Amino acid sequence: MYLGIDLGTSNSAVVGNINGSTRLFKTSDGSDVLPSVIYLDKRGHRFVGKAAQDRITSAPANVAAGFKRLMGTKSPVRIGGLEWSPEECSAEIIKTLVGQALTESGERLIEGAVITIPAAFNQMQSEATIAAARMAGLERVSLLQEPVAAAMASIAHGKQKDGVFLVYDLGGGTFDVALVMSTGGAVTVVAHEGINMLGGRDFDRIVFDSLVRPWLLDNFSLPSDFQKEGTYRHLSTIAHRAIEKAKIQLSASETASIFASEDEVRAADQEGEDIYLSIDLTRGQLVSLVRDRLEDSIDLCRKIITENGYTHEDISRIVPIGGPSKMPIVREMLQSQLAIEVEQGLDPMTAVAVGAAIFAESRQWEGDQSARKTSRGQETVAGTISLTVDFKSRIAEDNARIRVTPTSEVPAGFEIEVVDEAGGTTGRKPFDGVVKLSVPVRKDGENRFVLTVHNAAGRIVEDLTREITIVRTQASAASIPMTYTLAVKTQTGTVGYERNRLEPILKKGTALPAEGRHRFRAGKPLKAGEDDFITFEFYEMREGIDDPERNLHIGDFRMNGREDLERGERINRGDDLIVHWKMSDNGTLSFAVELPSLGRLIDSHNLYLAPGGHINFDGQQGAEVASMLLERAENDLEDLNETLGGKADPSGDLRARIERLDAALSTSVDADTHRSVAEEARRVRQEVALLRLAPENEERVLTKEVNEIEVQFDDLRNDAHPVDADRYEKLLATTRRAIRERDFDTARNSLDEMRSIRLKVLAESPEFLLAIFQRLGEEKFLAIDEQLHDRLVAAGIAAVKSNDVSGLRGVIGQMFANRVSGGGDATDIVELAHILGS
Repeated sequence: MYLGIDLGTSNSAVVGNINGSTRLFKTSDGSDVLPSVIYLDKRGHRFVGKAAQDRITSAPANVAAGFKRLMGTKSPVRIGGLEWSPEECSAEIIKTLVGQALTESGERLIEGAVITIPAAFNQMQSEATIAAARMAGLERVSLLQEPVAAAMASIAHGKQKDGVFLVYDLGGGTFDVALVMSTGGAVTVVAHEGINMLGGRDFDRIVFDSLVRPWLLDNFSLPSDFQKEGTYRHLSTIAHRAIEKAKIQLSASETASIFASEDEVRAADQEGEDIYLSIDLTRGQLVSLVRDRLEDSIDLCRKIITENGYTHEDISRIVPIGGPSKMPIVREMLQSQLAIEVEQGLDPMTAVAVGAAIFAESRQWEGDQSARKTSRGQETVAGTISLTVDFKSRIAEDNARIRVTPTSEVPAGFEIEVVDEAGGTTGRKPFDGVVKLSVPVRKDGENRFVLTVHNAAGRIVEDLTREITIVRTQASAASIPMTYTLAVKTQTGTVGYERNRLEPILKKGTALPAEGRHRFRAGKPLKAGEDDFITFEFYEMREGIDDPERNLHIGDFRMNGREDLERGERINRGDDLIVHWKMSDNGTLSFAVELPSLGRLIDSHNLYLAPGGHINFDGQQGAEVASMLLERAENDLEDLNETLGGKADPSGDLRARIERLDAALSTSVDADTHRSVAEEARRVRQEVALLRLAPENEERVLTKEVNEIEVQFDDLRNDAHPVDADRYEKLLATTRRAIRERDFDTARNSLDEMRSIRLKVLAESPEFLLAIFQRLGEEKFLAIDEQLHDRLVAAGIAAVKSNDVSGLRGVIGQMFANRVSGGGDATDIVELAHILGS
């Protein structure tokens, strides 16, 4: 048996594939889906699913939900006074689903399992999902993007096997849209876009902030920020559960009530009055509240269609999946605004698990790795005569072709016949050369055929008889695309004037699995025995934005002088570092470094370390991360607006997004909200960065930047070395001339080098180093190892007190190495990447 598992934010499902047929395994209470909720009672007993969901109102402190949105972070999930990781919570859901499948099917062996993930998941989230599966006891496990799974389910379900489909995946936590092409039931993803933190839970938060919170403040005596106080934390949980119920009800009716009784809330306001909830909500109100977020998703659909050269007439149908896609307004907007037929017959709650089960059957596992089963069949027959039989061993069509080729001389009068399991026959065909036969493939799964050769007397030539097996699949995945561009942070620029830039090693859209080599060079020396390291920092790079500080840091690979180099070995600055990388179609990364100067390959124990990019979004720490990113997004927008005379954001969209994020941050304390704000703030910064590079804005942006840096350097001129000052003046002249001649690439490169000169001068200033140290010390929330951070702060304070500038500089370098990239300003960076670009 093969399993397809849809590990959802709100609900999960499991489907088995047994002998080519899929079967949905229901929960113990007979439901198609399992709520992704865990309850821990006072005696430590665990309950998963509906039984746990029912206790959200009675014992919310003992219930965990929505933890999928925290996968790939350091954020703890608190259940009954204990702290679990998001991966441990997900493992409980997976174990329950696997138990359902084994109990209902009676099977004991799982040949392999496929777990679906949003296509917008980043590297850390994918790695975390694999870790959860391992915790649940699954060894043969692969990942599959949800849009691919949905498309496979749609093709298996529908009569139309060929065409271009738009998969609209609006789940509890994420939104994905994918253009998918199917030819003969083989699915290929043409393009994908997504928003990592857009889903039903975000809609719930909007309803809470817009309706429920004001209603509570109007009707009860509560602090203005009541949800931040432990006394009323339970109230917020109950309210969100009530909102979810009302929202689901509105999918079938025009009105609903956000209701929770005094007995459910079990809290009194500041005047002792029992709190309850009773708020009428209409479908129209809900639509007005979430319409702008739905518009964002529709805009992304338009973008992916037009950017790939299609029109609405080229799209066969829209495949909606995910619980929120059942909202009537979603289907209405898709139909009216995109003018494409919306599929109606597919269950959006279980389709992804069905597709995953179909995909799982197509995989062949060796240990913990899987590969696509071969679809090419061939039999070589040697006997009275010699021949080869060629056919596709796996197809999605109703008919298969068999080609028989003689490889020796065939006596006259010989004939070939193929008979299927039902007794159907091709009839005898003269074997007087290459023979092409078509046979019906009657059922899903294995179909057996017997090929016989008859001699001139009409008798079967026994030694030439062969049985052929052809598997009819419901659909297949032709390729899985890379959903983002994987890049490494590098130093670039002339010696003494270096700066950091991202260098891609794997482009978005590349068919997976993929592997390759990439040449870098060491940016610093490393000797055996030293407690020092060279770090490769990985980023999820946005197209057109190579500034590391505006992209997502997703982990590291670290070579340590003490552990990885043997006695007497040394890596010099400039030595080649040949990276050997592999990206599986799981989206999991393997990484090794070849050292030509030493004749060595560093591999195995020191592969890619995803936790190097993990951030804790919980509590005050998470609020500080989100606030920092939001403040930087707002500063970026204000700066560009000033440059363009107030015309940076004519539609007001970016400003509205920032205000919406600020409102969410001001009223929420949960890790989910903090991560949502951080993700969206990074996207806003990227949008602003792209606006700065837009052709219509380049001249004004660069002119302002060169004016600013000229003033900044004038303040430092007396401290600069004459060589640096002279180089700066020449670059200034080059930049201004390049802007006049509209050679903006040259202007940008010159500006980057001018900034490097400024930072070089600043780095020699004890006052500047002290300011950097103080800033890093305050940003403990970005530390990978918080205890190490505290020790470095103490060491830095000691260096300051003893006027040890060199020691302070060393501490600052270690503090940078011990922190996740928080999306600062590139002009503030003093710690250069450890490797040089190719």
